[in-house]
Amino acid sequence: MEGIMGDRERNEVDDERIAPPSVDTTPAAQPPSPQPSITGAETAHPQDEPRLDGFLFSVDWLAFTVPSSTVEEVQQRVGGDWMEMEKGFNGYPRAWLCLSTGGGSGRMGTGMPHRAREVHVSLSGEIVSAWEPEKVQAICRWINELKGHGTRVDVALDDRTGHATVSQVIAAADAGQAVMRWRTYDAKRRCSYKGQDDIQGEMVTFGSRQSETYLRVYDKRMEAAGKGETVEGTWVRWELEFKKDRAQLCVDLFAHLPLDEWREFTVGLLKSCISFRDTTADAPAWERCRSSELPWWKALTEGFTRCRFHVETTDRKLEEVLAWFSQAMGPTLAALYCAVGPEWITKVIQSGSSRWKPQHYQLMKKQTPKRPYLLKAT
Repeated sequence: MEGIMGDRERNEVDDERIAPPSVDTTPAAQPPSPQPSITGAETAHPQDEPRLDGFLFSVDWLAFTVPSSTVEEVQQRVGGDWMEMEKGFNGYPRAWLCLSTGGGSGRMGTGMPHRAREVHVSLSGEIVSAWEPEKVQAICRWINELKGHGTRVDVALDDRTGHATVSQVIAAADAGQAVMRWRTYDAKRRCSYKGQDDIQGEMVTFGSRQSETYLRVYDKRMEAAGKGETVEGTWVRWELEFKKDRAQLCVDLFAHLPLDEWREFTVGLLKSCISFRDTTADAPAWERCRSSELPWWKALTEGFTRCRFHVETTDRKLEEVLAWFSQAMGPTLAALYCAVGPEWITKVIQSGSSRWKPQHYQLMKKQTPKRPYLLKAT
């Protein structure tokens, strides 16, 4: 993902995420070199009758601020295991961190001198995409009830049918067929020494990260491959990133719209930002806007209007968790071992075994595993 998807990850503190690659789980193993094609595009063949389950919709990032709440209340509503950090977050003196085994993170900041009860929360896609739509709606309603506001909302529309490749989107934009609200687009390509005969990664973005609306189109299958996951078939993601007023618009509508209307709303947002039409860059503006939609774009957006809400599974294989822990927590664990010795780490293991939850039992493929230790009350 580095180099192709880096624009998403290197924006600001609020956008930090942890995306560990697969590693050998033996103690002496080192993380492997990044795969050369992280978000590349494969040649896809459109289907005459697209499968409805091949079009998916998900909420892929949620950041918000509530003016009067507590860390405990937010943690209870959002869920997850949180730990306080030594440094602040996004300008807030006090901060908390939540890590997911999928490589994502949640961050929470509070403690402003003149806004002591204000809490800012940023949750990456690996956390939010695992929520049922009812939970997303409940959180959005709670934000509005507290007169809070959304600061960033990402929504993703996935094409699993192969209706349009990233190369096809870039070619249409190069031909002046993208009728869009932005002035610029940025196409990125990674090739081997063979040049265009061996394209290993492509992504196209529309707009600026500093604007309220930003669009990414990339091969999600190749991004998953970079994390060591295997995905069958094609998977192109159209990801809209909203900030400021447009993020709040999403929070408002997700809070009030019936769940079955979310997809039409999201597709409407996409089509209000960009449309691919049978025109040229030199055509007058009125002609470009009135020209007919390209067949692949019309079929793609019609498929998106019938998509289903996708909830990412949170169950992880043992190998995936070992890889994540080795990459994300290994350096910290080594530093703590040198600083305080093995006794403290042993106590953490003992204490942690008393806080197992269903996902931990699932990880070990047992319902009642034997606990390694039991701490005695002192």
